[in-house]
Amino acid sequence: MRELSLIEMETVSGGTLVASLGDAAEGAMWGLLEGLATGVTVGGSASRSAVFGPIAQGVGAILGGIIGPVVGAVMGALWGKDTVSAYAADFRQNYGTNGSAAIV
Repeated sequence: MRELSLIEMETVSGGTLVASLGDAAEGAMWGLLEGLATGVTVGGSASRSAVFGPIAQGVGAILGGIIGPVVGAVMGALWGKDTVSAYAADFRQNYGTNGSAAIV
């Protein structure tokens, strides 16, 4: 049997929300910064196209810098900083540039 991730455990168990307003504020701020870093990094990741690659990277970095913090802040405010941190780390691992070859 595989080990469940933090997101999966909270989904299965009903997804406990944050207990206090302070936890929600901490989670929102953590999620905002984590979402910004993840959105820009993954959105602007390497493309294999010589012509459209730089355009896609620029647009992806800009949109990632907008969408990432919004999603991260909402997720952090609802479920807390531990959940949003685990989600962002998992997202970077699965959708980032790990193991991809850079074409120069």
